[in-house]
Amino acid sequence: MERRRFITLSTITAVAVGVPFSNCSQPDLALDKLLAMPQTLSRLQDEKTLAAIGKAYGALHPDEYSLRKLERNLAVNNLSSDTSPNKIFATLDKAIQADFDSGNIIILEGWVLSITEARQCALFSLMVGKK
Repeated sequence: MERRRFITLSTITAVAVGVPFSNCSQPDLALDKLLAMPQTLSRLQDEKTLAAIGKAYGALHPDEYSLRKLERNLAVNNLSSDTSPNKIFATLDKAIQADFDSGNIIILEGWVLSITEARQCALFSLMVGKK
């Protein structure tokens, strides 16, 4: 097979294989709105502070600071926009408690947070313009 034809067929194959999965990389904004609200912290702080905490987390973890990556890290146990809000909040609460129990914490903007809460704030900071 000549090189040009091989490259063309390889490219077409790669596109054909990738197209059905292209929507899989899109964030689920309905789910993100639920994941992005740290329940306890949101009772103590305003949205501006939550966004500042989230941006501080994003500055420390730029490789993780995107809607899709944060959603993937927070939506454990097959959470989706079809999952009830109560189940989502209960799952996140368990993850937060597990973070504190294992010492998986971070200090941002003067707050000692679980990694889960920090990720929620990061997601919130990205969602502010999408509400």
